[in-house]
Amino acid sequence: MAGGPIGPSSVYLGGGGGRLFPNFHAGAGGNAAPKDEGVGVVASLAADSTAELRFHIPPAVPTGTLKLRMIALANATSGAAKVTVKDGVATPAGSPGASGNPSAATLTSEAQSTVTWAASENDRYKETKVTLTAAPAANDILVVGITFQTTSWTLAQVSTWLFTILWE
Repeated sequence: MAGGPIGPSSVYLGGGGGRLFPNFHAGAGGNAAPKDEGVGVVASLAADSTAELRFHIPPAVPTGTLKLRMIALANATSGAAKVTVKDGVATPAGSPGASGNPSAATLTSEAQSTVTWAASENDRYKETKVTLTAAPAANDILVVGITFQTTSWTLAQVSTWLFTILWE
């Protein structure tokens, strides 16, 4: 049975040199709930910047393929964002062990994703799913690094990113 979505239990943006920040995207649609909270990325990103996330895996792991779902928002009608995901697993244990150290977990780099905005796509959800290599077991911690990359980054507006994991 497929499962999720599961949101991150921890989000660290301090390594982004101020280029990543907590953000609220306010859409211009005019309803009573126009805002989304997420990871903000500056316009015209000038240096690679990595968000560090942790996801707690449930006691019963769903069946299916583990994916990171990225939802991006920007008040943009053109531009592209480049993102590379790295993932691994830390295993909590009753007694300390190397496998429980998230900062020492081996992370596998997934293929780079490109999210592109076009005319009339401002303030609209842009969805990208990245299949993850990591295969966490019950109660593990999924360790994820999301690098926003400057090479070929042409998005000239602030963007806001929401992350969840799911199995499908």
